[in-house]
Amino acid sequence: MTKKLFDLDSYITCCDAQVLSCQPAKKNGISGFAVELDQTCFFPEGGGQPADTGSIRVGDTSVQVLYTYEQDERIFHLCDGELAVGAAAHAVLNFEGRFANMQIHSGEHILSGTILRVFGLHNVGFHMGHEINTIDLDGEISPEQAHQLEAQVNDIICQNRPVFVSYPNPQELAQIPLRKKPEVDHLRVVVIEDCDWCGCCGTHVARTGEIGFLRITDVQRYKGGTRMSFLCGRAAVEDAFVRCQSLKQICASLSCKPQEALANVEKLKAELSEKKQALAAKNKQLFSLMAEQLAAQAEPFGSDRLVLLRDDSLSADELKVFAAQLSHHPGIVGALFTRQGDTLSYALCRCADTACDLRALNQHLGKTLSGKGGGNQELCCGRLPICEEAELRSCILSFVG
Repeated sequence: MTKKLFDLDSYITCCDAQVLSCQPAKKNGISGFAVELDQTCFFPEGGGQPADTGSIRVGDTSVQVLYTYEQDERIFHLCDGELAVGAAAHAVLNFEGRFANMQIHSGEHILSGTILRVFGLHNVGFHMGHEINTIDLDGEISPEQAHQLEAQVNDIICQNRPVFVSYPNPQELAQIPLRKKPEVDHLRVVVIEDCDWCGCCGTHVARTGEIGFLRITDVQRYKGGTRMSFLCGRAAVEDAFVRCQSLKQICASLSCKPQEALANVEKLKAELSEKKQALAAKNKQLFSLMAEQLAAQAEPFGSDRLVLLRDDSLSADELKVFAAQLSHHPGIVGALFTRQGDTLSYALCRCADTACDLRALNQHLGKTLSGKGGGNQELCCGRLPICEEAELRSCILSFVG
């Protein structure tokens, strides 16, 4: 059993220890050497909190701790190098990452405790990520309610309330109004004064003011409840700065005030939608005229006639509109192609009076030119590797011999 020095002192940054074991290992997709110490300041991943990282030195040999995990009450440090068993070691953790995790975890406790008190909803899931942190709630919260909640949480943070960590005895535990009680024999309890009481194994700040700032960045419906995303500390400040700069740039482009930005964007969206509809109507007229011309010049294709066109100025959606116009012409089979990035998009079509089996033609095209697509006897669409028009023509014509 590894002695957990971080358990009652989240601010411990280094320790001296003895190497108990060192074996090649792979965990969480990381390969290295699993080093076990008799005591450690490194927090192993658990309770929604990521693992600590840092370094361990034995004599002149220093290895990086890439990941820390717990197994059968033993803590292992997955390192990028081997250490001698029995040797005296000095471990130093990446405290910047640890402190960020302490801010997030304490912020989550205030957030969850306030949600329970104000809305009567429970936190049923918690995840701390590299870019965002989330909690899952057993009921719905609106964006407006989340805004009010954020203000209440930051009020508590600013009040710099103390955060206590302890292992209460059964009698003491019975008097604590726990928000969540894990099923363990010896429960570690984290208390944020007049806000939250919760069984938790994670690391926390000593006072709420150290969290700095909490931002709720998103609220979504999730599995009948709510998934709430949030940031704390420096990450919250940086996110607010980036969003503010983006808004300033948008306002500069639109020549408007920040409070007018949304209305201006909505107006631009409406204008763009109108222009797209007008363009689509004109394209349909253009494609109708082009289809008439191309149908008149169509080449023999078995008992039918073929229109083969490659036009890289068209989009994949425009190919479908063009194909619909071609399919109105008696006896016509259409094979339309356009380049989209590093592939060719295609649309195959036919008039209802043709003998061509369009799905069979689509399968022939895919098999011959290593493409993928599907559809029905009226329209088939898909993608092909980039190839020349001559190769496309040869493939299509070979379908009818």
